[in-house]
Amino acid sequence: MLAVTSCLAFFGCKKDGLDRFPLDKITDLNFWKTENDLKLYVNSFYPTYVVGFGSGNADGTMQPYGVNVSTLVYGDLITDNAAPNGYSKVGTDEYIAYLSGANDLGGWKFEGIRSLNYFLDNYKRGNLSNDIVKPYLGEVYFFKAWDYFDKVKLFGDVPWLEHSLQTNSPELYAPRTPRAQVLDSVIMILDRAIEYLPAKGTEANNRLNKDMALFLKSRIGLYEGTYRKYHTALGLDGSKFLNYAVQASEALLSKYQLVQGDRNTVYNSLFATETYNANTEIILWRQYDGSLNYGAAFSRYFTQNQRHQFGATRSLVDDYLCSDGLSISTSPLFQGKGSIQSEMQNRDPRLTQTIANFGTYQLSSSTIMGSENAPTPNLPGMNGNKCPTGYRVAKWFYNNPADWNRVTNGQQAAPVFRFAEILLNYAEAKYELGQADQSVIDKTINKLRDRVGMAHLIVGSEPADPRLDAIYRTYVGGTINPLLREIRRERRIEMAFENTRWDDLMRWKAGKLIDVPIEGIKFVQSRFPKVVINKDVYLSADGYIIPYFKTLPNGRKFDESKAYLFPIPIQDLLLNTNLKQNPNWKTN
Repeated sequence: MLAVTSCLAFFGCKKDGLDRFPLDKITDLNFWKTENDLKLYVNSFYPTYVVGFGSGNADGTMQPYGVNVSTLVYGDLITDNAAPNGYSKVGTDEYIAYLSGANDLGGWKFEGIRSLNYFLDNYKRGNLSNDIVKPYLGEVYFFKAWDYFDKVKLFGDVPWLEHSLQTNSPELYAPRTPRAQVLDSVIMILDRAIEYLPAKGTEANNRLNKDMALFLKSRIGLYEGTYRKYHTALGLDGSKFLNYAVQASEALLSKYQLVQGDRNTVYNSLFATETYNANTEIILWRQYDGSLNYGAAFSRYFTQNQRHQFGATRSLVDDYLCSDGLSISTSPLFQGKGSIQSEMQNRDPRLTQTIANFGTYQLSSSTIMGSENAPTPNLPGMNGNKCPTGYRVAKWFYNNPADWNRVTNGQQAAPVFRFAEILLNYAEAKYELGQADQSVIDKTINKLRDRVGMAHLIVGSEPADPRLDAIYRTYVGGTINPLLREIRRERRIEMAFENTRWDDLMRWKAGKLIDVPIEGIKFVQSRFPKVVINKDVYLSADGYIIPYFKTLPNGRKFDESKAYLFPIPIQDLLLNTNLKQNPNWKTN
């Protein structure tokens, strides 16, 4: 596994002087001559791509999503999993094509690619041996593949750049490279990364290994394979990418194991730690090193005061099965939605380890900000930062006042690549290839369920779920195969608030699920005596909190004609007239 520490992330580069040589000024003939030169240059890419919780105040915004830089946690805020106090405009007609500039509002940025290509253009100058060069070359190819994958997800076709550019380079004014060509190139360089990177356990301390590149190939393969299948207008066959996902996942299946423990705590505790050393599940993670005064203000502002002021949605909560493996529509164990306490009884244990029930995950100190957030959620009308749905997220809850008091030097570790995702990738890719039999489900979905003591998924005897089927009919145009429905459900549950939901909705061509009405908990007045109905909160006919009753009375509207891709910022279109805007986005 990889722990991105401060030495690699920032201090290593600055102490050794790489910051004295901006890219356009690295002309010293003595550079690129030693292994240390290569190492210093590549070190700078780790914090750029392995973001984790960010660093320092961690108060930046990740564009074009408009969420905090800790997208690992906050990325779900633009999806149907979460409702921030101010609703997300991503995916709606209110999102616009920004002018790019200092704040990079549109996300169309190639600085990282330029820096990576600069390495590829110069690393041979030292005439170093292949044994020395290959690990660093593998790292650069890994980061370049990751960067381009993110760009394709955002914009579709993007310029493929082989070299670092000068002010007069013709590529600056070239049209975009077709998506298929870009992703074929991504797989090509990722395969090189897999070849060049050292095997797990033989890599230098805190550096990439082959398994991390295999993980990325599994993720890319599943994304593009399913994107091509469901976005039929592309006219692209996704089967080869699904096979990439299967092959890369198979290379990892026997090498990692899910962490085991008490079924009622093991899942939550996985996300509340300061180290993943010796962890059998985490493949890539970002470590924060207190000895070097290097950390991030994550646990202080997530656990204490609800940074982003958000809550989970009823849409997510209702998807959790009952402990017998049946849906809430059909299980005799379901206790109804009369209160949050009743609806959380007899459910998949991951529910109460992801969403805080009343009286759980109480803060260890009463002197911190937002103390009213526990043991009951801090609804509008109460003091402090708000949980607008009443479903306060407990995943990532690190109840450690010592870490909160570290402020910008927080030490909570950030798991970036997790083996559970490989199990889910493998199950879904095998299904899409028509190969998901019981043996596949047993070594993937049922492994995840075994950890928390949940009933197994049995192929051919999938649970009925009239509620979820009706949602698919209404918003996605028809029901889907019950086995696929359960594989997708498992992914939503297991990966909630790990920044996978948006990508899933986009690749399934299921963006309209964002339009499912956003509701919160069943409001019980006796629990919230300070909260005034029709002033602080508004309720549905069934008594559920409607967080956007005033600000978004008609709900979110995902525009399928354009919103599966983001718009290119207007300024970039003006600078390069060969760039064409993505379909149906206005350019003024």
